Amino acid sequence: MITKTGTPGASVIMPCFNHGRFVVNSVAAILRQTYSNLELIVVDDSSSDDSVAVLREMAHLDPRLKLIIHDRNLGASRSRNDGLRAARGDFIGFCDADDLWKPDKLESQIKLLVDNPAYDVTYCDSEIIDQNGIHTGELFSQQFPLPKKPSGNLFEQLSVTNFVNMQTVLVRNSALGEGIFFDENIKWVEDWWQWIRLSRKHQFLYAGRPMAQYRVHSHSTGLTQKPGIRRNRWKVCKRNLRLHPNMPVELQSRLWSMMGVELSLMDRPRLARRFFARAIWLGLKAGTPSTRLLVAGARCGIEFFRELLPARLQFKNPSITG
Repeated sequence: MITKTGTPGASVIMPCFNHGRFVVNSVAAILRQTYSNLELIVVDDSSSDDSVAVLREMAHLDPRLKLIIHDRNLGASRSRNDGLRAARGDFIGFCDADDLWKPDKLESQIKLLVDNPAYDVTYCDSEIIDQNGIHTGELFSQQFPLPKKPSGNLFEQLSVTNFVNMQTVLVRNSALGEGIFFDENIKWVEDWWQWIRLSRKHQFLYAGRPMAQYRVHSHSTGLTQKPGIRRNRWKVCKRNLRLHPNMPVELQSRLWSMMGVELSLMDRPRLARRFFARAIWLGLKAGTPSTRLLVAGARCGIEFFRELLPARLQFKNPSITG
């Protein structure tokens, strides 16, 4: 690790929006890391609660806490990007203002990257906690299963599903220095698109031990923004196909099928049917396993009949997933 004199070895970026209830514990978990040569950059995205007052008080007590305040709400991607522009550390970590880190997370992950120079990104599992900070007994990997090989070149695996929890990632600043900022035109799944882009050139290293805690509460994005998440998942798949036209044909088939599912959930049966048909055609071309083709064919048929049914009889949001 090469660090200039007087500069932090690691920068942690924390966007905050109306998380005054949680942010004290989140900030404290970072500042109490066993690896202390860090800066914590908190970007408040125009909170209307007491978040800014709380953060200013904590920044007065610990100069490692740097505060950026937006005068209007600009979104999580812009907040993280402003943090990235201000970051000076050799390593970059991310933690949302309602989540927590275990005390040795930063030290352990820095050591992993220092000892394994072929890898530029490391991530781990996280415990799911409730609004009171109580562990639910479930891990993030139980909700979003890891691939059989969770380390190495993960582009194809990440293109299909996001199994990398934002709070667990540590990345070399040099990798992000290539201009890989969070896409501000993608909301709620911007981390997924970021990992896909990083995985095109950089190796990921998985550390199995849970070193973070991911809080799920009544205001969690996954619970409150489902329609927006569907639209943006569709957008990520579309951009992936457009920017990486040389990806394997079977992977293209899966992405077209995934977009069809999102369109179906958005009540766009005619367009969904076209996407499923494209997925089937590419699947046949790639020799995709017959079971996957049968599922895509069934979905295509369902969307065809949805078009024929009168609007008052149409069923909404079919539960077929895969």
